[in-house]
Amino acid sequence: MNGNFSFDQAVYDELGAELGSADMAEVLNVFLADTADRVARLEAGHLTRSASKREVHSIKSSAATFGFMDLSRLAIEIEAAVETMAPATLEDRICSLRRAFDSTRQFALDNLMNPDRGATT
Repeated sequence: MNGNFSFDQAVYDELGAELGSADMAEVLNVFLADTADRVARLEAGHLTRSASKREVHSIKSSAATFGFMDLSRLAIEIEAAVETMAPATLEDRICSLRRAFDSTRQFALDNLMNPDRGATT
């Protein structure tokens, strides 16, 4: 995991308290699968700018809901400028989004999907 990864345990715990542990695991799995699909669609490069904006908006919101702050912040940056970015810049930012998601997914699998380990920040 890179040293810049940040996770807001309090946000995650609040959501978990509302959902319960069984539902939390299910919702986290759905988030990971949906976000992987969204990132793959962005990477394919076939979306319009407005469709790309909708995809990163969804990633931003969902990531923030779970406390995955780096992923959410990066999606916010892309969402704000996606319609005016040069194609090469957009491609680079989507690559950064992929890396951030991969780190997030690994963190979730290592720390959140295994209740015996507990999360670390």
